Amino acid sequence: MEEPPGKPLSCEEKEKLKEKLAFLKKEYSRTLARLQTETADLPALRSLNPGKLQLVSKLKNHSGSCSVDVSTMWWETAGHKEPCIVTACEYIVSLWKPLGAWQWKEVYTWHFREIPVLQIISVPDVCNLVCVALGNLEIQEIRALLCSSGDENDKQLLLKSGNIKAVLGLRERRLVSSSRTLCDQQVEIMTFAEDGGSREKQCLMPPEETILTFAEVQGMQEALLGTTILNNIVIWNVKTGQLLRKLQVYDSHQSSVCHKAYSEMGLLFVVLSHPCAKESEGLGSPVFQLMAINPRTTLSAGLMLYCLPHGQTGRFLEGDVKGSFAAAVLTSGTVAVWDLHQGHCVALLPPVSNQDWSFVKWSDTDFHLLAGQKDGNIFVYRY
Repeated sequence: MEEPPGKPLSCEEKEKLKEKLAFLKKEYSRTLARLQTETADLPALRSLNPGKLQLVSKLKNHSGSCSVDVSTMWWETAGHKEPCIVTACEYIVSLWKPLGAWQWKEVYTWHFREIPVLQIISVPDVCNLVCVALGNLEIQEIRALLCSSGDENDKQLLLKSGNIKAVLGLRERRLVSSSRTLCDQQVEIMTFAEDGGSREKQCLMPPEETILTFAEVQGMQEALLGTTILNNIVIWNVKTGQLLRKLQVYDSHQSSVCHKAYSEMGLLFVVLSHPCAKESEGLGSPVFQLMAINPRTTLSAGLMLYCLPHGQTGRFLEGDVKGSFAAAVLTSGTVAVWDLHQGHCVALLPPVSNQDWSFVKWSDTDFHLLAGQKDGNIFVYRY
């Protein structure tokens, strides 16, 4: 990723950029008008479900503590790789291996006694390695969890500790995190060795604002995005560690979180969630938003709002984006799924057995949706 040029744009270049963004805003207005028409005609909850999400498996964690997260990963034994599910309760993380016919067996557990588990950190393209974030409300530690066949002892490696604000697993066996002290902020990428330990570390230039989330940029391998506490987006070149840009996102809602980013035609397209968004008249509650950003000029424009169907209520609680699909747990306890290309909600999962949904993740090993409840039930759906 090249460092942006320092010289100002010419008048001709400015006019071309204005025309491009004007076109994007016009398309955005047309999309909103179309959604206003379509939303009124969308079917109610019961008719949205059939055929879209099919329940294929269910796991039950019997630890007795609340479930907090779920993820998937590849586990390799004797040269054979198989997809596994990782579940996390407050003080136990479990590895589940497939038995066939969508049945699962709990084969390994890691125990924690002092600090509870907050989340599982998925690291793409890595086998036999589970990473977790521990803490009370905020992350205090990041640990790598290891095991080997025939060994029943916990193997945990402390990777980082402190006042950690954000963490994300990256491609090529890497993990990025941001942490705060009273005086400054540290943004660091660590690369894993084959045994799961930290092989090398690289510091990125920290912005002045606290980083809340990270996102890789599809189509731009050397770029990394961060969203800040002041609702701005920053861009790094991870090869050089240089902080390239800070982008003010004017058309987004307060406390927006960037889940995915794509690069195309010189523009950045980002998928944001809006935990604090208010209901829009005629459209309902906006949960996700697609925005276009010109990293050279820092100009941005909203392209699409992804709202709840007519008659549905709730705000974004937590969610996940994979490819052209986004899923979210709502404050109403329902899970909703959007097709980002079509622009509307395509499936809804109401609470099961009077238990609200607590978290939802897309599988990293195939295209299944995993949804969990606090009582330890994990449901696997085929889309």
